[in-house]
Amino acid sequence: MPAGSPPANKVLFFAMAAVLLATLFAAILTEQYLWLLVAPLFLFVYISINDIRFVYLLLWMVLPLSTEVELPYGFSTDFPSELLIGGLMLLFLPLVLSRPQVLSQEFLKHPVITLLLLHYLWIWISTLFSQQWLYSVKFSLAKTWYIITFVFVTALMLRDREDFRKAFTLYLVPLLFTIVYTLVRHAQSGFAFATVNDPMVPFYRNHVAYACVLAQSLPLALWLAGTHPFLKRHRLIAAGIVLLIGTGIAFAYTRSAWLAVLLAVISIPLLRRGLLPWAVAGAFLLALLFFLFMAIKSRYLDYQPDFETTVYHPELADHLQATLQGRDVSSAERIYRWVAALHMWLDQPITGFGPGNFYSFYKKYTVSGFRTWVSDNPERSSVHNYFLLLLTEQGLVGLILFVALTLVLFFTAQRTYLQSTNPDDRRYVMALTASLLIIYVNNSLSDLIETDKIGSFYFIITALLVMQDLHNRRQLHAQ
Repeated sequence: MPAGSPPANKVLFFAMAAVLLATLFAAILTEQYLWLLVAPLFLFVYISINDIRFVYLLLWMVLPLSTEVELPYGFSTDFPSELLIGGLMLLFLPLVLSRPQVLSQEFLKHPVITLLLLHYLWIWISTLFSQQWLYSVKFSLAKTWYIITFVFVTALMLRDREDFRKAFTLYLVPLLFTIVYTLVRHAQSGFAFATVNDPMVPFYRNHVAYACVLAQSLPLALWLAGTHPFLKRHRLIAAGIVLLIGTGIAFAYTRSAWLAVLLAVISIPLLRRGLLPWAVAGAFLLALLFFLFMAIKSRYLDYQPDFETTVYHPELADHLQATLQGRDVSSAERIYRWVAALHMWLDQPITGFGPGNFYSFYKKYTVSGFRTWVSDNPERSSVHNYFLLLLTEQGLVGLILFVALTLVLFFTAQRTYLQSTNPDDRRYVMALTASLLIIYVNNSLSDLIETDKIGSFYFIITALLVMQDLHNRRQLHAQ
């Protein structure tokens, strides 16, 4: 350092003082007090550039608290999480360009990562053939910072299960706050089913998103309760955390979340016996055979709902009974959109309509006999099945790549579990795999991987399973 030059921290102090004074005068003169946010933002940017881990862990803390904000021209963003996700991508790119060795070659060459990158590449290819390119480009850019942040930055920040335990603890505290917030508000209506979509606002769009987040967090919370040093010493607190999450799931009244948790429990003995990926493959085969059966001779037309009796039921018991009888409006509306999705795919079978474009085109492909009371779709929601969404927006190639990624991911999870000799590693992999399965089950009846609270965990778990698999390989080679 040249003689007479002040230390770096003094330079920062004087710069911060200057920015604070300048913005203070600007706020007073213009009466626009948003100027006062400039100085904290300046400090945040400085800290971020010097410590990417700080931003990454901050993202974990704000994920449960983020809220969807509508933007002009039909766009929206998740605030503040998406700002941090994009910011982490911008911090990561110069880091990896200046130091390519920070990402190991074995991680990049892992079959799961290879298929993930092929899946990502096809998203951009289908964007080139998009029917509405602006929506598709926005979707593809969002997918870019999701994958970079939650897969590659995660691989740098969370090297082992202890790193993940610290990050998930930071996530769990605000998550529990949102559950208490929701239960208190819901209790004011006596936990009525008719008001189930209101109490979780603004942290979640509706009860489905809320329940899916809680369901995917439950196996990880159980794992944390059994491994965190503090929670192991304070069993009542650990039990209270798990009970609170379970209570939140119960009062969310979301059938897909209940089913997902049940299937996660069933998956544990399958994982222990090495059968889980085969069960997943069997589920895909059964789904394919079902759709083929319904398509032959247009059998699906025999199952058109009764428009007059397929309605929303304000009571939970009536809602469940209508589900079993096929007269529940949400189930019937799913079929309405699934039929439209398959017709869309037949029109654009290879590249699809382009990412993010289902809503813009599906109504002219619907069959009027499946129309329900909610088919106007003011929420602009999608097809309610992630696999059909991929088929319509990215074509057959997009679906095949994602199914291949799914199968390889579960085979990797299975191998990683069986090759883990440490019981702690096995419990860790079991929790990750159960959470991953819950995400898949929920996305078979919804399409939530593109949301910050669910898509984040999908990609984080993907990265963590790959990291643990590589860790096991290194241990085997060292023996």
